[in-house]
Amino acid sequence: PGPDAQAGAGAPIVVLGDDWGRHVSSMQHLFRHIARDRVVIWVNGIGHRVPRLTVEYLRRAAGKIRVLFQGGKIGTAGQIEIGAEPTTIVHPMVIPWHHRRVARAFNRWSLTRAIRRALAQAGSAQRPILVTGSPPSVSVFGQLNEIATVYYCMDDFLHLPEVSPEMLGPLEEELLMRVDAVVATARSLVETKRPRSGRAYYLPQGVNFEHFAASRVPPTDIAALPRPLIGFAGGITTPVDLRLLKRLSEEFPEASVVLVGPVRLDPVEIRAPNVHILGPRPYRDLPAYVQSFDVGIIPYVLNPHTVAVDPLKLLEYLAAGVPVVTTDLPEVRKYRDAVAIAPDHDSFVREVRRAWTVESESRGAPQGVAREHGWDRRATALVGILSEIVQRTISIHGAGSDGGVHEPASPHP
Repeated sequence: PGPDAQAGAGAPIVVLGDDWGRHVSSMQHLFRHIARDRVVIWVNGIGHRVPRLTVEYLRRAAGKIRVLFQGGKIGTAGQIEIGAEPTTIVHPMVIPWHHRRVARAFNRWSLTRAIRRALAQAGSAQRPILVTGSPPSVSVFGQLNEIATVYYCMDDFLHLPEVSPEMLGPLEEELLMRVDAVVATARSLVETKRPRSGRAYYLPQGVNFEHFAASRVPPTDIAALPRPLIGFAGGITTPVDLRLLKRLSEEFPEASVVLVGPVRLDPVEIRAPNVHILGPRPYRDLPAYVQSFDVGIIPYVLNPHTVAVDPLKLLEYLAAGVPVVTTDLPEVRKYRDAVAIAPDHDSFVREVRRAWTVESESRGAPQGVAREHGWDRRATALVGILSEIVQRTISIHGAGSDGGVHEPASPHP
């Protein structure tokens, strides 16, 4: 490798991700660790959905406009104490109709201008590495003199609810044609999102271990609920099997089914005296709820979306020392020795009943599993992957694909 490859070891990283601090996402976990030692230019979300005149969309748009013109932050990034903030957070000015030619041209100009300014202010003379989790960002490829481009893929966007495949499909296809490599959180994504270069890396989700393992005081709003607590920490959205939640409430009338997270489905189907829908809680408070569970559940249906989901909550439950029962998603099978996997409703009910009878002293074992998969280790693995991508891109620039599935050097399932 020549000088550019060596420079890649300390090159600034431009990340086109979600809104920093609005939610605590996988990309944010990773780059909190990486930002300790590298220049990280974080570009807030540029949108994956065709705008609709809903209250939620208008509220979010108003928040972005306020931050753009008045400064400040979109979210509460201070909820995480571990790691560092990005060197610079860019609040992009974009037109969210990314499939329209005029919008694409404006967005290319606006994003390129904002990112170049942020790089100049950061003072790095090296060519940047571009890491994107957003297919519409393909418009800036080739505009930043980037040394390498990477698609960090956490979901199959084309199967996400409220996403327009007509808009995103062609953009993601173009992205996969142009990107140097893909880093995916699910093995199915490694195959279905393989770029033309053929270079795809598997990097599963991690966990903020210390955050979920440190002992917390039980929250007052669930402390007096009848036990056992059958808990789910996650959004009540289309992947959730409402029939399974209803079944659990009926099978265990003496128990409390506790749901912590945003509700985006009509919960009428699961309303019952022993079902407690708490809504979202701040990330800093979430461990106290999870630690109070007698069993943590992942009640997802199996569909084209969830087949590519590596649930963050699984490792969070394990870090909290909570027994886990999950439906049979492909990505949870790597933890089969630490969790109970149920292929149908009947077996899910049996495994839940068995889980809360486990002796409390044996519940420390799952924490050992979670500890091996902290975000610090995942971040180290990603830095190694980026270095390899830079060197390969430089050494085979213009060459054909090697077609392999690459594994990071750091241990993972």
